[in-house]
Amino acid sequence: MDVITSFPTYFMDYVHTVMAMPNCIYAGVIALFFGIVTARAPGVVFVPVVAAVVYIAALAVIPPLLAHADIVAPVFDKALLEKGIALYVIFLVADTVVFAIKKAIMAIFGL
Repeated sequence: MDVITSFPTYFMDYVHTVMAMPNCIYAGVIALFFGIVTARAPGVVFVPVVAAVVYIAALAVIPPLLAHADIVAPVFDKALLEKGIALYVIFLVADTVVFAIKKAIMAIFGL
């Protein structure tokens, strides 16, 4: 029960973490890509799961490659689950916005 009651606080702290400079670029590129790739409205619910997994993988691979360090797999624990849920919500909002803008532009041009 403590996990559920403390999640809003964790979520807001994690949103501030994602808005840090290199992380917001990763999140923006992933959100744009998966928002544009989403073809239909039901995909808006399922695609953020893949986007969250790609973001976690990008954080595990890109910084070590840039720093010439060893690549280490993330630890599968409660913290990763909380991070995954928070990322799902973030990408759900971001992908929905990108998908809506894409659909509006396609409707304007009749595509």
